[in-house]
Amino acid sequence: MTFASLDIDGRNVINISYAAAENRGLAGQNPWGVVFLKSTEVKALAMGFPVPLYFTSELKLSATVNEDGVVQIIGTVVHGK
Repeated sequence: MTFASLDIDGRNVINISYAAAENRGLAGQNPWGVVFLKSTEVKALAMGFPVPLYFTSELKLSATVNEDGVVQIIGTVVHGK
């Protein structure tokens, strides 16, 4: 299984597997800030929040892969001042 995790200042904000996101029906708008997107070739997780998130020392976006067949993981953090 592959997990995506977001930590802010050492505290976990999101930690979810791609399978759990798909099984929980997070394919549409929802109040949890996580959307699972899937095509025939790509599975993606988008994490977003309706208000700005602030951190003082560290924002860490990471992935843990525990399965075969994962060819590539791309992480993008959009941030401002």
